[in-house]
Amino acid sequence: MFGLLRLKAVATFAAACLPFWGAAALAQDGHYTPSEEDSVLFQLQVKQYRLMNEVRGYRTPDGVCVDLADLIQSLDIPVRLDRKSRRATGWIFAEEQTLTIDRDTSTVQTMNMTRGLQPGEIHDTPEGWCIDTRSLGGWLGVTLTPNLRNSSLTIDSEKRLPFVDAIERQSRAARLHPERERTDFSAYPQARQPYALWRMPSVDVVAQANYNHGGRHSQLNTRYEIFASGEVARASFDLRLASDSDGVPDSLRIRAYRMDPDRGLLGPLKATQAVAGDVDMISGNLAGASGAGRGAFISNRALDQSDRFGTTILRGTLPLGWDAELYRNGQLLAFQNNKPDGRYEFEVNLLFGNNDLDVVLYGPQGQIRRESKDIQIGYDSLPPGTIEYWAGVIQRNHDLISFGRPPPGSRLDAGWQYAAGAQYGLDRRTVIGANAHSLYYALRRRDYLELNLQRALGPVLINLSGAQELGRGRAYKLDMIGKIGQLNIQGQSLLVDGSFVSGLIDPRDKTSHSLNVDTFLPSQRMPISLSGGMKITDRRDGSQVNEAAARASLLMPRVSLTGYVTYRDTVGQSDWDDGTRIGLLANTRFLGLTARGEASYKVDGQQTGFDKASLTIEKNLGGLSELRLDIEHTHRTGTTEFDLGLIRQFRKVAITASGSVDTEGSVGANVALNFSLGQDPLTGRWRLSSEKLAQRGQAAISVFLDENGDGRRSDDEEPLTSVGVNAGAVGSSEPTDQLGHTIVEGLQPYQKVLIGIDESTLPDPFLMPQGKGVVVTPRPGISSVIEIAVSPTGEVEGTLNGPENVPLAGAKLNLIDCNGAVAASTVSEYDGFFLFDRVVYGRYQLRLASDSQAVLGVDAHVADGIEIGPQQTIDRLGTVRLHLASQIAHGPRSQGQTGP
Repeated sequence: MFGLLRLKAVATFAAACLPFWGAAALAQDGHYTPSEEDSVLFQLQVKQYRLMNEVRGYRTPDGVCVDLADLIQSLDIPVRLDRKSRRATGWIFAEEQTLTIDRDTSTVQTMNMTRGLQPGEIHDTPEGWCIDTRSLGGWLGVTLTPNLRNSSLTIDSEKRLPFVDAIERQSRAARLHPERERTDFSAYPQARQPYALWRMPSVDVVAQANYNHGGRHSQLNTRYEIFASGEVARASFDLRLASDSDGVPDSLRIRAYRMDPDRGLLGPLKATQAVAGDVDMISGNLAGASGAGRGAFISNRALDQSDRFGTTILRGTLPLGWDAELYRNGQLLAFQNNKPDGRYEFEVNLLFGNNDLDVVLYGPQGQIRRESKDIQIGYDSLPPGTIEYWAGVIQRNHDLISFGRPPPGSRLDAGWQYAAGAQYGLDRRTVIGANAHSLYYALRRRDYLELNLQRALGPVLINLSGAQELGRGRAYKLDMIGKIGQLNIQGQSLLVDGSFVSGLIDPRDKTSHSLNVDTFLPSQRMPISLSGGMKITDRRDGSQVNEAAARASLLMPRVSLTGYVTYRDTVGQSDWDDGTRIGLLANTRFLGLTARGEASYKVDGQQTGFDKASLTIEKNLGGLSELRLDIEHTHRTGTTEFDLGLIRQFRKVAITASGSVDTEGSVGANVALNFSLGQDPLTGRWRLSSEKLAQRGQAAISVFLDENGDGRRSDDEEPLTSVGVNAGAVGSSEPTDQLGHTIVEGLQPYQKVLIGIDESTLPDPFLMPQGKGVVVTPRPGISSVIEIAVSPTGEVEGTLNGPENVPLAGAKLNLIDCNGAVAASTVSEYDGFFLFDRVVYGRYQLRLASDSQAVLGVDAHVADGIEIGPQQTIDRLGTVRLHLASQIAHGPRSQGQTGP
């Protein structure tokens, strides 16, 4: 840093002296040739960013020139500079923005305009071509402003520049990196949102009308779905009202609940969730049956914990007309169309290690929503000495309130299901557990007891389960999940003794054994995920079922492609499902189109041909309009249906109008409307949005200019407009309005997210937010209210001496704010000089970083009483001296401050 300051001083001195001897040189020679004394080293400045690469330049009598090759490299411009042919060719920031410089013909061509080079525009230097900044800025379509005093070259443009967008993306990624690495969010300020006696709900509305005419029959269907979530009596609630095809209310699901990922519910019970109404029930590995229905549930299990060993079930609301895709670690596994019960449900096999599970939901108006879950399988699945429990009671497949006929399947589950379970961590490698169930299943009441033992052996996790159905039979199961090298391995063995039957075991099975292998082949161009497995099942009737499957997935930036082959053979009898099937799942972008689809084809066996096939192609028409084509083939009816729709996304609502025709001669028309309604807590006004406000979390942010640096908004402190806000993986919000307000939507409920200012959008590069952001734990339908202070900045500088009172180079120094957090870091230069720039107003301490302290063996405390504010924007500490850890320092400001 000090060397750079000296270079700046040299540049300033040269700038002052150059006009005198430059004029003399021109008078003597009649032309100007740059020399070493004219050279300047510039640092590129774009908005508040300073680029790492430096650009060489020269001071000329007419201004300043910079080296073309340096600028091309710094801005990553696709221009080829050939000094032999004396030509530079390529394009600037867009392919149509071509540039050709020909020194032999003394011409420059930008796009379709050609003109001659003027004297003084290009100078030959030992480094190459040095081009006048005014001319070069005109060719590039930007303004280049050299500042010889601080050796900077500022780039300004009225248009968005690609390399600036890249810098901002990298800046956002850097700010999001701690979250991806599971940063301890407790180190950041927390936005508390206490539960209220009543908080107005957010409401999602989907409505559609469909007219179909086929042969002599015509039919008009009208459906709607209303989903709302809010708070009442200091608890969250949500409800879903759905109609039948005639627009008559058909079912009403309601639940009241509280969830806390930090286990802060119900006092000594330390629960993470307590739910009543329409709830989900988990099961054991062998006993009971998972499902959903009306009832109550309580647990202290982690909210993202798997339901059964090696398996988890992802459930959620699937709004009317929406589709769902399932990804595990980026691999496309399954696709699910709209279901009449309004839920999606995926059962997922888990791998040893990290399992990033994503359910991507696609709406009929082109919406894309992602619901994520991260599950770790391996050691420390349950810390030693920890007890996890769960208990619930539900009436499976029954909604809390049904209008008219009961939902499908409910008549087979007439009774109530009671269940409870617990597990205990013996040590880092061992977990024991037990659960009990009583439920009405397969036309009778059944009672179960189950025990589990989980043990880690090297890179393998083994789970042994045994279950007893009282008065009938038993079942035993051995599960194994491991990772050997690059191979993920899953194995399972099942033995049924007697007439054991549950919702998790096929009543026809007696024994089964399976093995699956999964691996990932990394490649920069085309990463491939491969998996394969086999299963042998002996049935109680004496037959045997042999199954095999192989799957391959290509993971590319614009393509998610999964192909699979399955084989099934039943020995001892004929089964309609036997045979070989090939299938494909795809999601890709090409030629401006987005396509996703699924197809399964039966190669041999009974009734060969397509089992099913569906394809959706979307084309953005510019702005917020989109054209969508759906093609679906149904094997049972042999019918193929084509549906072409126009989607218009308004800012507050989304509308779809489509027409359909099938191979049976039927034609139809469909109109759908989608919108959400919620209250803005900052203004109290209602607002419309095309986002799913009731199903996701929100954050209402107010940004202001903290002129006195106290972190609190005073009456005379103004809001900041046009400022962007980052919110974890969700991305950016709309810029703040005239009141300094903005709202971030689409936050994953109960997953902590760090919300902070997008510094690239601040109006002044010398403004900085106070702190890295605020942590929010979103709740569905509720807006967390956050106030973020942006403060002017100053500088702290000084010289660092070691215990021997000589300048100390290479020592890392930290500025510590009043909350004990590191506000800024720097490293002392070769002569001990250090500088903290862009330091927000406030009071600080100066401390030596822990690694530097360990190496030097000195006391970490360097100086305190540092203050930056409106009255003092630069705090010059002078020379500060380090002391050995055994020494006791005195002095009001530092540990050994000496004069300069």
